[in-house]
Amino acid sequence: MIGKWKGKFLFYYTSQNNGFIIIEVLTVLPILSMIIFLVFYAVSSNINNISKLDSEIEMQQQAQFILDFMESKIIESIGVSYLQDIEGFQKHNTNERVYISKIIFKNPPERSDKGYIFSLSKDSKNNYYNLKYGIGLTGGAADELGNYIDGIEVEPIPSDKKYTEANGIKIKIDLKVEGNILTFENSYYFRNSHRRN
Repeated sequence: MIGKWKGKFLFYYTSQNNGFIIIEVLTVLPILSMIIFLVFYAVSSNINNISKLDSEIEMQQQAQFILDFMESKIIESIGVSYLQDIEGFQKHNTNERVYISKIIFKNPPERSDKGYIFSLSKDSKNNYYNLKYGIGLTGGAADELGNYIDGIEVEPIPSDKKYTEANGIKIKIDLKVEGNILTFENSYYFRNSHRRN
């Protein structure tokens, strides 16, 4: 289109060629490429953020369920009767901070369920542990309680007492999903610790 002023009016003359010239194409292509790149970057960035948020929500739900369930069992007990660290050593007669593979909480003698067993087992397909739960003072745990566990660290309360003599226990759970790691911790006191033999 070509315009020409005649008096107060601008008259347009159109040419018979309706195609694009090479300069127009070369000008539009980089601009179009940048727009496509920015849209792609924004979409992929949002997908990554959504994926990270999904994994964090999953870890928070797992941790909340595990800690709530453990709390309901721990506060009923009289204390720790057995503690095995991740290397297989018994640590219930120490006051060390320990990454556990198995812990057993003993209940008062009149209870039909004599104790609660919590143990970690390595997931065969993934690089994390599953937490399992059982009832009793010996043996293993069979019911799966939670996944995505990187480790569970415990410490007696107060820290100068052995686990078997402690008034409570501090639990720290590390969860790992798709490279994201979150740590959750809480302290629990044994309501029946005064009833030990």
